[in-house]
Amino acid sequence: MLRRLLPEFKPHLASLLFAFALGAIMSGIKALIPDLFHDLTEAWRIQDKVTSFEVPFIICGLWVVISILRYVHMYIMRYITEIITINFRKKLMNKYLNLNLSFIQEFQRGSGGLMSRMMNDIVIIQNDLMKIAVIFREPILILFIFAYLIYLDWKLVAFIIVAAPLISLILKWLAKKLRSVGHSNQERMEDLTKTLKESLDGARIVQSFNLESELNEKFDSQAKDYLSLRKKIVKFEEAAGPLSESISTLALAFLLTYIGNQILKGHLNIEQFLSFSIALTMLSEAIRKVQQAFIKLQQVNVAVERMNQVLETQQMVPELDSPIPFPKNWSHIQFENVSFSYGNNKVLDRVQLDVKKGEMVAFVGSSGGGKTTLVNLIPRFFDASEGFITIDGQKTVDMNLKDLRNNIALVSQDVFLFSDTIRKNIQYGSKTNTDIEKACKHAFAHDFILNTPKGYDSQVGEIGNKLSGGQKQRLSIARAFLKNAPILILDEATSALDYESEQEVQKGLLKLMEGRTVFVIAHRLSTVINADKIVVLNKGRVCEVGTHEELLAKNGEYTKLYEMQG
Repeated sequence: MLRRLLPEFKPHLASLLFAFALGAIMSGIKALIPDLFHDLTEAWRIQDKVTSFEVPFIICGLWVVISILRYVHMYIMRYITEIITINFRKKLMNKYLNLNLSFIQEFQRGSGGLMSRMMNDIVIIQNDLMKIAVIFREPILILFIFAYLIYLDWKLVAFIIVAAPLISLILKWLAKKLRSVGHSNQERMEDLTKTLKESLDGARIVQSFNLESELNEKFDSQAKDYLSLRKKIVKFEEAAGPLSESISTLALAFLLTYIGNQILKGHLNIEQFLSFSIALTMLSEAIRKVQQAFIKLQQVNVAVERMNQVLETQQMVPELDSPIPFPKNWSHIQFENVSFSYGNNKVLDRVQLDVKKGEMVAFVGSSGGGKTTLVNLIPRFFDASEGFITIDGQKTVDMNLKDLRNNIALVSQDVFLFSDTIRKNIQYGSKTNTDIEKACKHAFAHDFILNTPKGYDSQVGEIGNKLSGGQKQRLSIARAFLKNAPILILDEATSALDYESEQEVQKGLLKLMEGRTVFVIAHRLSTVINADKIVVLNKGRVCEVGTHEELLAKNGEYTKLYEMQG
C-alpha cells in the first residue's frame, strides 16, 4: 500500500518529514514521564519538598508541550490526507472522462459502481489513511519505553518479548482475513450505490410501474448482504484487542508475580515499580494504537487496490504522442473494412463506405443492426476492432482527439443537459458565447427561452427535467449550431418527439444541416428520403447503398423497411 501511495506523498515530503520529526520529539518527551514519576515518588519518600513541588509542574509543562506538538502533527497529517484524497478523486474523474464508452457500458456494476469507488472507497482512505502517522510515530515511543524498561530491569522485559511474537501472529492473521472480506464488502456497497442511482434516475418508470416495493426489497436484500460482511469485518477488527490483550494480561500476571518477588527480596523498590508500571502502561497504549492502525489500514489497502484497478486500466481511447491535426481542406471520409465487437458479439462486419464532404448520409435498418455503433466510431467514443476510418486518407486514430471531436457535433435522441442555466448548457464545449441567441434563433428555441422565468439564465433542472422533450432537443440543436462543426451526427434526433414538437425540431435540423457533412441515424424513413446516400445495415453489414429512388428500384431490404412503415 505504501509503495502505491508513495507518488502521492512525494510532493508533501518536507511537510511529512516535519510531522514525523514532531512525532519523534513528542514520543521522546513522553518517554521522560515514567522517570519523572520515579523522581517524584522518591522525593515524597525522602521528603524532598523542592523536588516534590517542581516535578508535578514539569510533568504538566511537558504534557502541554506534547499537546501542542500533537496538534501541529495531526493538523499536518490530516491536511495532507485531505489533499491526497481530493487528488485521488480528481484522478478518478479524469480517468472516467477519458475511458472509452465500452468500458463504462461493460463495467459489472455500471456507473453506480464507478461512483462507489469515487465516493465510498475514497471515504475509507480519507478516514483511515492518517493512521499511517500512528504506524510511524508510536513505534518511536515503544523503542524509548522499551529502552527505559531494559534500564530498570532487563529481566522484566523478557515477559514482553515472549508476548510480542504471539500478538504479531494474531495481527497478521486478522489482516489477511480483513483484506479478503474487504473486497467483497466494497462490492456490496457498489451494489447498493448502483440500485440507489438506478432508482433515482428511473424514478418516473419506477412510479409508473409501481416498482417501489420491488426496488425496496432489492435494496433491503443488498443491504443485508452488506451488513453480513460488515458484521465479519467488525468481528475481525474488534477481535484484535481482546486476543492481544489476553496474551498481554497473561504475560502481565507472570510479570507481577516476578515483581512482587523482587520487592519482597528488596531487589526492587516502590519507586522503580511505579515508574515501571507507568512505562508499561504507556507501552501498552502505544502498542494498542499501532495494532488498531494496522487493522484499519487493511481497509485502506483494499480501497487503494480497488481504486488502482480503475486508474491502471488501459481501456482508454489511445492517442499518439505526436498526433496529426484534423485536415483543414478535406474532401471525403472513408470507412475501410471497419469491424467492431462487444466481447465475442460482432456488431459491425467489414463496413466499406465513401462519404463526400457536404453529403447527407442516412443509416437505416432494423434495431441492433449496428447503426449507432458505426456513428460512435467517427468521434472515437471507441475504436474499431478491425479496419479504419480515414479523412482524406489520414486515419482518425492518428489525429489529435480533441481536434477531431471539435470538428464533430452530435445531436442525439437522449438529450443530456447539465444541471445549470440554459445559457451554460448551450455554451458548453464552444469557445464563443457571443452568438448564443443567434444559435437559438436558428434552432427555433429563442421564443420558448424568452418565456421561461429568467430567460437564458433559467435553470433547466437535473438532466433538464424542467423542459419538455422538444425544448431540450432544440437546445441540443442550438448547442450544435454554436459549435459550428463541419461534421454533424444526428442520432435519431426526432424519434422520441410528438408530431408538433418534431415539426419545430425538424426546422432547426434542416437549418443546422446546411453546408455540413451529415450522418443521420433514422428510425422514420420519411425523414431521410432526400439523403444523398442511404446505407442499409443488416446484422452489422452494409447490404444496400443508394438514394431513396435507387433503393426502391432494387426492391430489396430498404423496400421492405419502407413498406413496413406504410
